[in-house]
Amino acid sequence: MKFGIYHLNYNLDRAALAILEKKYETEISILSFYRAWNNCKIEDDLPWLSWLLSAPKEILLTWEPWSINSEFGVLEKQPHFSLINITAGAFDTYIRAFASTLAACPKAILLRPMHEMNGSWYPWGGTVNNNTPEEFLKAWNHIRTLFFEVGASNVKWVWSPYTSSYPDTQENRICNYFPGDDQIDMIALDGYNWGASTEWSKWHSFVDLFRDGYDIVTSLSRKPVIIGEVGCTELGGEKPDWISDMFSILPSRFERIEALIWFDINKECDWRIASSASSMRIFKSRSHIFLASCASCPIK
Repeated sequence: MKFGIYHLNYNLDRAALAILEKKYETEISILSFYRAWNNCKIEDDLPWLSWLLSAPKEILLTWEPWSINSEFGVLEKQPHFSLINITAGAFDTYIRAFASTLAACPKAILLRPMHEMNGSWYPWGGTVNNNTPEEFLKAWNHIRTLFFEVGASNVKWVWSPYTSSYPDTQENRICNYFPGDDQIDMIALDGYNWGASTEWSKWHSFVDLFRDGYDIVTSLSRKPVIIGEVGCTELGGEKPDWISDMFSILPSRFERIEALIWFDINKECDWRIASSASSMRIFKSRSHIFLASCASCPIK
């Protein structure tokens, strides 16, 4: 199994990465990055992409059709970025230019567009912004077609639902968003243990968090599975035990998971591995043993 990280640091060159690996005492194989479409101008992206494509590790790039500085106030309500508009070609020039830039990269790029589509917090979600799951599938296929038209064969398509659907309705089931094995190269599941950090959340073990979503996606597809985002709060339980249990249960209960990417920032909660000395200590002790034992399980 491979370990990856989102660290909110766009200067992770080889020297900086070596420092980070020394800090966590584990090899980092995948670097996770996010890019919003914002003004949909490739000129805005090029300096960042130039650096990104020279990153010293595998890249998981989450590509988000929205503006993170929305004039509408509510981020998931951005009519301009509705799925219907994407499929209708409103952003084709930008998508083609972005695809052409990625196509020039000599290595494979794991591209994760429109992730967590079964949630209600992004404007591409299937139950918000006048969208539907059917429109998600059309938009997915439209974007993918444009990439193939410009020859971006090095892009690997990562379909990435949240591990539970919000709202939890028949219309919003994970399976309703599945494009088919011929339209994806990999599946990524996201999940967070919010614990007691909010009035609506409670403590969930790693198994509680990922069991149902994992069972659904592995029944839908034979493609490789990764954890695209995971984090755990310190509030409401014992985070060191949570991390230890995660490493213990992964090989037996989640045997098809080939990589895990930790969301290593202090955002809605302090998701960081190093949110406490005890959490950091148990991660270093368990990850070193676990990842070494899984060294023969590369992403295909």
